[in-house]
Amino acid sequence: MILAMSSTAHAGTDPTEPAAASVTAALSTVPCDPHGTTSADSSLATELNGTLTDELHGYMTAYRVSCARMIVKAVRNRDLARRAAVIAVTTAIVESTLQNYDESDDHDSLGLFQQRAPWGTAAQRTDPIWATNAFLNKMIDLYPNDSWMTAPIGKVCQDVQVSAYPDRYAVQVNDATKIVDAVWDYATDVIEVSSSS
Repeated sequence: MILAMSSTAHAGTDPTEPAAASVTAALSTVPCDPHGTTSADSSLATELNGTLTDELHGYMTAYRVSCARMIVKAVRNRDLARRAAVIAVTTAIVESTLQNYDESDDHDSLGLFQQRAPWGTAAQRTDPIWATNAFLNKMIDLYPNDSWMTAPIGKVCQDVQVSAYPDRYAVQVNDATKIVDAVWDYATDVIEVSSSS
């Protein structure tokens, strides 16, 4: 069973109730990096398991690190500030616990960001580079002139995702920051993954 604390997995529950790490779903995932995970991903997962304090504490794997790495790579490819990566990783923690789902348990939501069909094709939404860029495009549209740099991160995540559970993002910001800091430099050494539009 895989850990899944996505906001979509809690439909019908009290929105004031915190997301529970015990919520699991046996959903199919696809690799985030088409080349697979690396020994550095494994090392970083071990390191992060000792420092994370919220839902992913003890649950980081090489796979989840590879997913965070691809999100960070997409941000770095656009020369955006590290804060953009924190916003995107925060969102992916809440939506998918950093897992690239190619099967949905909520309508047609797929991928790291649990994007619905209007966002793009299934192949696009499960391509971490494409999905991250789609997320960033909407963020930039909603927060022109780099106003996302000063807006509260939880609010930015919510404004992009339009979740039924807006309070779940802010609590993941500290862990997202630790994950981004861990992979930021490493993400530049990864082979480029092309995104189809």
